[in-house]
Amino acid sequence: MQNKSILFMMFSGYYLESDKMKIDRLIVGPLATNCYIIRLDSMVLLIDPGAEPAIITSYFDSKGPEPDLIINTHGHFDHISAIPAIVEKYNIPFYIDPDEREIITDSLKNGSSIFGENNLLLTTYNLIDGADIKRFKKNKIEIIKTSGHSPGSIVIKIEKNLFTGDLLFKGSIGRTDLFGGSVQDIKRSLLKIKNMENGYKIFPGHGLETDLESEKKNNYYLTNNVLF
Repeated sequence: MQNKSILFMMFSGYYLESDKMKIDRLIVGPLATNCYIIRLDSMVLLIDPGAEPAIITSYFDSKGPEPDLIINTHGHFDHISAIPAIVEKYNIPFYIDPDEREIITDSLKNGSSIFGENNLLLTTYNLIDGADIKRFKKNKIEIIKTSGHSPGSIVIKIEKNLFTGDLLFKGSIGRTDLFGGSVQDIKRSLLKIKNMENGYKIFPGHGLETDLESEKKNNYYLTNNVLF
């Protein structure tokens, strides 16, 4: 049997820990999607399990405890491909913004039929509603609607951490030429983030983590009102 600690090191991008929460990242799939595991006081949250469910389940076998729920930043194939297997294995709910239903249930719109990911469509999902938002907030999870990359893209805010999906990357932003993308919407969404006070760490859907102050200074799309 392979040593579990070695297995974990192979899969994990980094591990951040404080007295309040723990954040881990698994890099999965052909597009190197960041899958985040957030350990809060009362739950274990999985964000964007995009591919390679065996890697994700091996992480939980090694580290434990099992996840309590999934919340996705959006519904493109490289962020949802592992969801059916994870939901089945752990019998946990999967949440996504209502405006993403058309994407997760259509293999052309989520890109899986274009990129050879076996015509992926999801049949088991929960569309985030007002009651969910209130319940998440009680557990320190805040949902910020940030359309533009896709109609129902969201940023997940947990304390001073922003999980931005494909809205905002280190030094760049998400594309708007996929189904439901909108230049005008992404401008408005980026402005929401730009207007937040400094002090937030940013954990994007791809690439390295960053922080809001650095992006305001160095990201071409957030400096000097380029978009606005």
